[in-house]
Amino acid sequence: MGTAGELAKGLLYAKGLRIGDLGGFARMIAGIYGTPDRVPIICQPYTYAMGMHGLSAKRFFTEPRTFVHASYNMANYFGFDFWSPVFDIYNIEADALGQKLIWRDGSEPDVDTADPLIKEEGDLDRLRPPVPGKDGRMPYVLDAYKRYMEIMDLPPMGYCCSPFTLAVLIRGYVSFLRDMRRRSAFAHRLLDFLSSEVVAPWIVKIADVTKASVIVMSDAWASQPNMTVEMVQEFCLPYIEKVIRTTSTPRRTVVAAGSWGERSVKNPRDVLDIKMDMMLPGNRFKAIRPFFLLVWSEDYEEIGIPAVRSYADEKKVCLMLNLRPDLIEAGPPQALVDAVRNVIHQGAGTGRFAFLVNLVPIRAPAENVHTAVAAAKQFGRYPISAHLERLPFRPPEFVPFDEWVREEGLPT
Repeated sequence: MGTAGELAKGLLYAKGLRIGDLGGFARMIAGIYGTPDRVPIICQPYTYAMGMHGLSAKRFFTEPRTFVHASYNMANYFGFDFWSPVFDIYNIEADALGQKLIWRDGSEPDVDTADPLIKEEGDLDRLRPPVPGKDGRMPYVLDAYKRYMEIMDLPPMGYCCSPFTLAVLIRGYVSFLRDMRRRSAFAHRLLDFLSSEVVAPWIVKIADVTKASVIVMSDAWASQPNMTVEMVQEFCLPYIEKVIRTTSTPRRTVVAAGSWGERSVKNPRDVLDIKMDMMLPGNRFKAIRPFFLLVWSEDYEEIGIPAVRSYADEKKVCLMLNLRPDLIEAGPPQALVDAVRNVIHQGAGTGRFAFLVNLVPIRAPAENVHTAVAAAKQFGRYPISAHLERLPFRPPEFVPFDEWVREEGLPT
């Protein structure tokens, strides 16, 4: 049917025109805008795909074809509805600027916090903006997106680093915190440079190459208790809005996500409001934009899923909840079944919901991942049963990954 056809099918299904069966992409679209046939299950393959294939971090995060094929194999082996290439999204712009990274096997590269790019204010004056798509590993990202489009016949969901988190990474957490408190003019100047000269041009380049309809700026450092709500409002949100207004178009939605910390504040709504402020500005066609509210397991387990479900309904956006990564590693399978059952029971509602499996620990047993996916598929059929606790779980049958990949996988 093609991308446009699947998009239209998902949108129509969401509004009640249920013609035929939904594929994974159409199911995700239906879940964002309304009620699908069942809860869409979204995957971030990431380092788990690397580990399943026995790849070094250097190969996985520098060879586009290897990275995309390994991610494809992981996502398809477990039967996820949708996946998009997720690399070490916080490092790409920093690397292109010249920030030193530390490479370790078994994990993504990390910024060398002992050697920040911006050690003093004068370093900013000497900083050259990267050439979008050419410096650092930007070519790796674009080539990975191209390979994804070739094998999936879909544009990817694009990812980049937000100006605020990028500033923390290249300046250092303590130094930038001190800047915000004592040298706010310099902090704003750095954020303005990163917004205008680094992040926005990179988003435009990604969009030009991929025609991606959604590009997400990740902003993990704009979270409590790392930063106060007031700091985020002053130093983060204005620059997110600036990038969104600069780069969003009628055919492209640019948003920010990845922050967390509802459990760390007296009023969780303060953080939820920040997340919506990261999601909603700069878009004149809100009714047709794919907005979502992402709440991480560490937070919803403390403040309660009903609270965030109610907030998402109030804002008329899709609620996205993940499964706690350490539970996927530790199990046992019955604990995973119970956790998935609870997330769907309290979170799925009548639609506008997606279930995210992200950051699967590299040593997690394949059985645990299969169990989580099978539970979401069995319990997530709409209308959601009012008596999920009574529904039996059928353990999934699966072949070992090595056997599957020889028969159905792509070469890495």
